[in-house]
Amino acid sequence: MSEHAPKQVKPDDAAHQAKRTTASENKHVVNQSLTNPAHLIQLQGLIGNQAVGRLIMRKVNNTGLPDNLKSGVESLSGVSMDDVQVHYNSPKPAQLQALAYAQGTDIHVGPGQESHLPHEAWHVVQQKQGRVQPTVQMEGTHTNTDKSLDTEADTMGAKAAGTKPPAGESPG
Repeated sequence: MSEHAPKQVKPDDAAHQAKRTTASENKHVVNQSLTNPAHLIQLQGLIGNQAVGRLIMRKVNNTGLPDNLKSGVESLSGVSMDDVQVHYNSPKPAQLQALAYAQGTDIHVGPGQESHLPHEAWHVVQQKQGRVQPTVQMEGTHTNTDKSLDTEADTMGAKAAGTKPPAGESPG
């Protein structure tokens, strides 16, 4: 009676790369692997079924918001941020004499103004909740100048990001 050893399957480059790369590179490799059945099986062999199951259940964040900010805003507000899109290095805020602004589910951030993301993310929440009505029109864009909404965005955006509210003027 002859016994055959199980055939050894050599993991492909994507699986090996997941072991050798940095955390952010790993996230990209893993996200790509979750869409490819062959890679998925190889990941199961490398990290186990439970770990792969957790990865599959976790939604991929394609919004441009940092993961911690996105989850913080969603946790505090109960509002999904999955449809938000951040436009980095956008020239649009400067056209409105702003550093950053939110309109609907789009957040436009001027060059180097990423620190305003928590504030603007909370403005998205306010808009999704139907609490923002345009009060003025600047350069063809409807805006709201209600200071109470800005103060709330400072406070809640900072809470969502796990930081202190900024002192001074609001970005937009």
